[in-house]
Amino acid sequence: ADGLGALLRECEDQLEIAQVQLEIQQQLRAQDAPEAPALDRRLYTVSELYDRFAEPLRLWDAMLLIFRASNHDDAELVADIWLTILRTVLDDSQRTGLMAVGSKVAQLGARLHPSAAAFPPPLIAGILLDLALERTSEYTPGFIGCTLLQARVPHAAVFDALSALYAKRASQPGSAAAELLAREVAALASSWVDANGLARSPLDSPGSPPPDESLPVMDVDSALSQYIINATLNNNIDLKNELQRVQSRLRQIF
Repeated sequence: ADGLGALLRECEDQLEIAQVQLEIQQQLRAQDAPEAPALDRRLYTVSELYDRFAEPLRLWDAMLLIFRASNHDDAELVADIWLTILRTVLDDSQRTGLMAVGSKVAQLGARLHPSAAAFPPPLIAGILLDLALERTSEYTPGFIGCTLLQARVPHAAVFDALSALYAKRASQPGSAAAELLAREVAALASSWVDANGLARSPLDSPGSPPPDESLPVMDVDSALSQYIINATLNNNIDLKNELQRVQSRLRQIF
C-alpha cells in the first residue's frame, strides 16, 4: 500500500511538472520564441524548466508554478517576482489599475494556494497594501481581503495576514496604513457575517455556531475593539462608527 501511494504521488508530481512545461511551451509559441521547439522533444525536470526556460526568459508566472511544484522556498525571490508581476499589471495603461491587480492575484493565487512557497498570504497582503496606498483614488475597502478570498484563502488566514500586517506596518495608529488595514478587517468580518450569520435558522439558539467557523471571531472582535480605541484617539469619527457597526453585527450572531 505504501509503495502504491508513493507511486501515485510521483505520478501526480510528474503530471504537475508536465502541465507547467506545456504552459511554458504555449507561452513561448505565442511569442514565436526560438526556445519553444525544444519543449517538444522530452519531459524536462522541474530544475531544467526553471534553469533553461523560466528564469532566463523571465516567465514570472511559470517561475511561481515551478516553486509550487517543487515546494522550493525562497521568500526574497518570491517577493521580487510577485512585486514585478503586480507592478507590471498596475502600470499597464491598457488595464484597470487596482482592479486588474486584484484579478491577477485571484487568478494566479487560486492556482498556487495553499503553497506557502509560491503564494504566502502575508506577503501578498503587504504588496496589495502598498499598491492600494499608491492608488487611494481607486481603492475600495475590502480590496485586499476580497482579493485573497477570491484566491481561495480562508477567512481565518486572511485575518491572520491582515492583523500581522497591522502589527508590523501600523505603528502610528492614525496613519493611512493603519486606517486602511482597520477598514480591511472590518470588511472581512462583514463579508463573513454575510456569508454565515445570515444563513442561520431562526430555530438556532443564540449560542450555536454559524455554519463556517473558519474565522477566529473572538480575535476579530478584540482587534476591532483596539481599532475603535485608536480611531477614537485620533478623532476619526467616520472610521470609529464603521468599526462599531461591524462589531455590533458580529456580536449579534454569537
